[in-house]
Amino acid sequence: MMFNGVVTARVLCTIAMLLLLSVCGDIYVKRCVSRWSRALCDNVVHAAVASLAWLVVTVDHVTFLTLLQSGLCGFLSSAVDLDHFVAAGSLSLDVSKIN
Repeated sequence: MMFNGVVTARVLCTIAMLLLLSVCGDIYVKRCVSRWSRALCDNVVHAAVASLAWLVVTVDHVTFLTLLQSGLCGFLSSAVDLDHFVAAGSLSLDVSKIN
C-alpha cells in the first residue's frame, strides 16, 4: 500500500465507517424485539463488518475482483453462525444458543 495522503485518507475513512457500523449494528441488534430478528440482524452486521474489513485491506486498489472478495468475506462470516445450529442439531434459537 502506498502511503500518500489520498490512500491514507481512504484507509482512515474506511476504518471510521467500520467502527461506526460496528457500534450502530450492536445498538440496532440490541433493540430488535424477537429472537429471530435479533439473530438475523446480528448475522447481517457480521457480514457487513467482514465485507468492510476486507475493503480496508484493499482500499488502495478497489476493483471488481476485490468487491467480489469482499462479498465472499461477508458470506463466510455470516455462515460461521450456522455452526451453532449444526452443533445443536436443531434450527431452534433456544437450543443453538445464538443470542
